[in-house]
Amino acid sequence: MAVPPFSLSQITTRGWPFERDVDAFAAAGVSAIGVSIEKLEQYGVARAAARLRDAGLAVSCLTSSGGFPLGDRVRGQEVVERTRRHIDAAGELEADCLLVLPGKDPVLSWEEAADRARPLLEALLPHAERACVRLALEPTSQLRMDLAFVHSFGEALDLVGEFASPWLGVVLELNNAWIERGLYDNIRQRTGRIALVQVSDFKVGTVASSQRLVPGDGDIPIARILGTVLDAGYRGVFDLELIGDAINAEGYDAAVPRAVGALGTILDELGA
Repeated sequence: MAVPPFSLSQITTRGWPFERDVDAFAAAGVSAIGVSIEKLEQYGVARAAARLRDAGLAVSCLTSSGGFPLGDRVRGQEVVERTRRHIDAAGELEADCLLVLPGKDPVLSWEEAADRARPLLEALLPHAERACVRLALEPTSQLRMDLAFVHSFGEALDLVGEFASPWLGVVLELNNAWIERGLYDNIRQRTGRIALVQVSDFKVGTVASSQRLVPGDGDIPIARILGTVLDAGYRGVFDLELIGDAINAEGYDAAVPRAVGALGTILDELGA
């Protein structure tokens, strides 16, 4: 079985500047980087492209765009234009995908929010196709209503499944999806819609969002899920995105190489 490459997201090292990320990630032995849009906008796209090329790091994804204000149609169009600029940036960096938050408005029902989000996503797809950048719809924890109305892998697959375009996919985010009903069937039956697999761990008993752990430190059956993903034919990137108190307490210098080693071991064992 051919094992896909894996990347490390700059979200993991949120407190580091762009240059330090590049140096540390390359030193840790990853082949790709998940680029933070916030850091990219501070550093500059052309400058980043040159720096990453020199370091030999491919770009797995840009994270995250979208976040459409679904209760404000005028503002929603402004965010569509901003997302188009992010698509252009992803194209310049030759990224595999751009993560897109589908937006929110707590007043709306799920169905009403989806009705508002569909035309916005539709408007972005021609631009994504021209740039050869796949859009990856990103579900969030139910505690993050400030970011999105889509909170599960299954919901995201259902919404994306309404679009015929192959340029719209879904992020399989293990920290959020691992307890979902139908997870393994969804992986097997709708593999083609997975644009990126986002890897981290979670400890049962945690009662706050965005408290992620190095793979192996928590309770997610990571090897089982990734094995199912590989058996289903997924050949995209696995992206390490760690965030939270445990990562901050350990320190990036320690957590980064440990996480890279842990995921590398899992993937090596699955590919053996």
